[in-house]
Amino acid sequence: MAVNPYKALPIYDHDTIMGYKNKQREEVPPHIYAISDLAFRNMLEEHENQSILVTGESGAGKTENTKKVIQYLAAITSSNSSAITRNIIKSPVLGSEQNQFTFEQQILQANPILEAFGNAQTVRNNNSSRFGKFIRIEFGKSGQIAGASIDWYLLEKSRVIYQNPKERNYHIFYQLVKALPKDLKASLILESDPNLYAYLKDSNKVINGVDDSKEFRDLVNSFKIMGFTSQEQTEIFRVMSAILNIGNIELGSERSDQARILNVTQAERVCHLLGINSEQFVKGLLRPRVKAGREWVHQSRSAVQVKNSLEALAKSLYERTFGAIVDRINQTLEKSNDNTSFIGVLDIAGFEIFEHNSFEQLCINYTNEKLQQFFNHHMFVLEQEEYSRENIEWKYIDFGHDLQPTIDLIEKPNVSIKFFFFSFPFSFLTVL
Repeated sequence: MAVNPYKALPIYDHDTIMGYKNKQREEVPPHIYAISDLAFRNMLEEHENQSILVTGESGAGKTENTKKVIQYLAAITSSNSSAITRNIIKSPVLGSEQNQFTFEQQILQANPILEAFGNAQTVRNNNSSRFGKFIRIEFGKSGQIAGASIDWYLLEKSRVIYQNPKERNYHIFYQLVKALPKDLKASLILESDPNLYAYLKDSNKVINGVDDSKEFRDLVNSFKIMGFTSQEQTEIFRVMSAILNIGNIELGSERSDQARILNVTQAERVCHLLGINSEQFVKGLLRPRVKAGREWVHQSRSAVQVKNSLEALAKSLYERTFGAIVDRINQTLEKSNDNTSFIGVLDIAGFEIFEHNSFEQLCINYTNEKLQQFFNHHMFVLEQEEYSRENIEWKYIDFGHDLQPTIDLIEKPNVSIKFFFFSFPFSFLTVL
């Protein structure tokens, strides 16, 4: 169990890492590095895949601890482990020539990219992960890192078009409007004032203690280390600009059942960014072609219906771009062969209850309840049943409320909700 101190502590440097390497749990104080080293040694000695599940409320420090696990594994398996714990080259120049970087550096530099596109400020956390990820680090027989991959799920798409008060959209939007070079910003039809965008104007514009310009430079540096070309970066930023411009399309109605676009120029900007025909785009929004029986007809759409279509388009574009970025990262990291074992780190979105909760919140909390029930059942129920079978004198421990009724409430008959567990040992770290 770990507690978030809400400040940086000098307990994650190179000397600390070396102090936990190949040490038994009882030899060293409790630390995330101790859990990481135990998983690493169990994998090598028992030849069995390992996983670390990081759970806790939103803002408890799960994502930070996940990064520390990866930092530790990269450091102890690197030929130059002291370099892993230092800041890697900072190169703010978009499109500069790619240098050679170690595989361990690349694994660590996937995080700034994932955080820029997958994290946002909430009322509980300035850097809250709005998606879940399972990071698989593969090792060869000698214990050296041989590859890695990232699986993601439950991306909070609704945040792209709406944020609760005192929260922000995804970090990338604020980084772009503030720090993207002027010439590139002009070519991408991007303004410098977030208040000019419907998807940003009602959100917090600044996070205390966070410099969006610096974060953008770190993002570009991470793109470079991960092998993203200048063209790939520009195309990603182009889609982000298109999403913001979609939100600025204004709608009206000539009559109750027929919408019209009030600022056609704005729609043309979106089409220019996406490389599509503006006339067909507008026609598809206002009067889409649908099949009625055996015939195709043009359906009139109201302003509300068109607005919903635009919002769905913005969310879909963001989700597909996020998925493409993760696939591109995996393409860089997947260098393993068949003779490998792996350590997996599962970082899930934290349990949250707000005044107004979205469908994504239901999915997040349901996932947390399911995982917690899995943990309770295996760590308490099954263990104590084993004590009883072996006639061990034991005073039964009540671990708390059984979560199964809550899960059953969601998993009603005829409702297809599936949850997949990983069939290998778990190490649990609960962050408070």
